[in-house]
Amino acid sequence: MLPQKQNIPFLLGPEDAQKACLLIHGFSGTAAEMRGLGDALAVRGIRVSGVAVAGHSGDHEVLARSTRKDWISSVEAGLAELASYQQVFVAGLSMGGTLSLLLAAHHPQRITGVIAMSTPTRVSWSWQVNLARPFLKWFYPFKTLDFRDPQVQKRYLASQTWLDPGVSIDFSDPQVLAAIKGARLSISALAELSQLVAMGRANIPRVRCPLLLIHSKRDKTVLPFCAEEIKRLAINARPKTLHWLERSDHVITVGPEREQVFRLVGEFID
Repeated sequence: MLPQKQNIPFLLGPEDAQKACLLIHGFSGTAAEMRGLGDALAVRGIRVSGVAVAGHSGDHEVLARSTRKDWISSVEAGLAELASYQQVFVAGLSMGGTLSLLLAAHHPQRITGVIAMSTPTRVSWSWQVNLARPFLKWFYPFKTLDFRDPQVQKRYLASQTWLDPGVSIDFSDPQVLAAIKGARLSISALAELSQLVAMGRANIPRVRCPLLLIHSKRDKTVLPFCAEEIKRLAINARPKTLHWLERSDHVITVGPEREQVFRLVGEFID
């Protein structure tokens, strides 16, 4: 069986905490990729809200109909729900990092600190999706892969283990292969993502709170230069720190160095 994504928001930690943290997942992801971090922060006595970003229900048709305005509105609502807390931090992964930086730029008096993990400042394929948007509806990322190759199988299986650590995929089953190759992303949603990333990059100089950047040197989805660009553009963030990971890929909150990520975020908030 292939794991099915369900995006379920969560609330963790003591309600009477002085500090709260809003956790924001990435594009086409779910709040589950932030749950381990949420558990680690809750143990430290921090109130944690893991938001389910609008359009990310697991239904690709729903994502195709959503826009960057919807995504921004959902995290704005998540921030508003933490209004009673004395100190509020925002931590996001990938697109969630972009949304976190936008919240910090728009609410300088409200947000105590921001953590941006694996966060893009540019997407290399933005011109392709904007060009294709009027003509194509879907992009099939796995359609051309040769799943007879053990290395391809290994990489795909690794990408699915955060959904279900015990997942087992029978790559010899034609129905399973058809489901994998039929997995799709909305061209429209990808175009909205590229525009959101551009908006986030333009607003980085407006971030005035403490900033922690965490990025893996081995990230192939969002290249490491993006972290360096955020640090360079964040001219008003004080203090700002960039921490490099050595062994992780893109989704660092569930990768092999996740405990280090949890510790870094917890210490930053403390």
